[in-house]
Amino acid sequence: MTVTTTTQSERLIDLEDLTPLIETTTSAEPARVYERLRTQWGNVAPVLLEPGVPAWLVLGHRELVTVLRNEALFARDSRNWSLLQDGTVGPDSGVGGVLAPRDGIYYVDGVRHRHLRRLVDDAFESIDEHRLAAITEHWCRIALDRVLAKGRADLVNEYARAVPLLVMSTMFGLDSEQAYAMLSHARRVFQARGAAGREALNAQRSLIADLIASRRAAPSDDLTSAILRHPSAPTDVDVQSAVSATLILGSEFEVGWITQALRLRLADPRFDGRTGGRLSASDTLAAVLGSAPPAPNAAPRFALADTTLGGRKILAGDAVVPGILGASAESRASGDDIWLESGNLSYLTWGAGPHACPARRPATVIAQIVVGEALRRLGGVTLTVPPESLSATGTLWSSVPRELPVRFEEHRPAR
Repeated sequence: MTVTTTTQSERLIDLEDLTPLIETTTSAEPARVYERLRTQWGNVAPVLLEPGVPAWLVLGHRELVTVLRNEALFARDSRNWSLLQDGTVGPDSGVGGVLAPRDGIYYVDGVRHRHLRRLVDDAFESIDEHRLAAITEHWCRIALDRVLAKGRADLVNEYARAVPLLVMSTMFGLDSEQAYAMLSHARRVFQARGAAGREALNAQRSLIADLIASRRAAPSDDLTSAILRHPSAPTDVDVQSAVSATLILGSEFEVGWITQALRLRLADPRFDGRTGGRLSASDTLAAVLGSAPPAPNAAPRFALADTTLGGRKILAGDAVVPGILGASAESRASGDDIWLESGNLSYLTWGAGPHACPARRPATVIAQIVVGEALRRLGGVTLTVPPESLSATGTLWSSVPRELPVRFEEHRPAR
């Protein structure tokens, strides 16, 4: 393997001919992109978040765990990003808008993060999984009734993109009309740019603020009320921060996980029961986490001091992107990793350290039901395009099939 070396005096900003990070989430063969980067640079590779905005991409399992677990050296708060501090990245740029500092569980560190994390952890601990399952089945039934009535559908935009956010909106206390409004705002956030995207994001925040005010006045049996009842007496700002990040970002992760699982069932013979496949919805979802995770790259951390990682000189203020899929692939080739869970690499998707996903159990319940209900009710479902023509759309961090156009050869009534 030929690895390009850098000297101690070279800075990330001075390196040239770098690969855009977006290639790792939109390529038809992302594993080849990661392997090319690893061959050229080793386990820590320079990439471009957008033109003129470089970052380090972590491709080694040991290096990944170091970044995720060491909050004292690798912070999530983008106020520590040198390119944001010096104006290289502006608030109106694509990556600047996404990574701008925010007061939310995914965006802060230290005492503030631990406080918000306790609010979310304790609220999720209180979830009645039977109720969660019933709500998920309710929204699946509504969505599937609509697509079955037509005989054709795009399972990404007409099913998988809708149900998770509707479920979580209901769990947090929004009624059906408000849940649909949240879904509409979310679609605009992820489709629009600039002023239109900010307007949709503000509409989401306004809806959540109204919900918090309503639950302050009249608590109910929902996650927002559970957070408000927390013994730490959270402020409205605390609750807004906890609810916004968990509801909005968590739902987007679910969309990716579900759509990738449906893609496997439709496009890969190993997962298709009609051609001898026997894997369940749970098995398929587990396979997705190990081979095509919905978040191939985690949100960047920012170095708080000069350090060395994977043989690279990391300077204070550098952005460091945890490459979840890249590190997972690297782990398969090295069996001496002390952090490696034997026989299971999918845990990497959930992260590690202070910012590990707080919603692993409810996310799993929702995904299993959404995929399982589709498989149960969509008898004879067939892709209307060749499997090899399916392409991915994604951000720097997420990868989702652009569409899954299908037709139904037989209809199964709801039971």
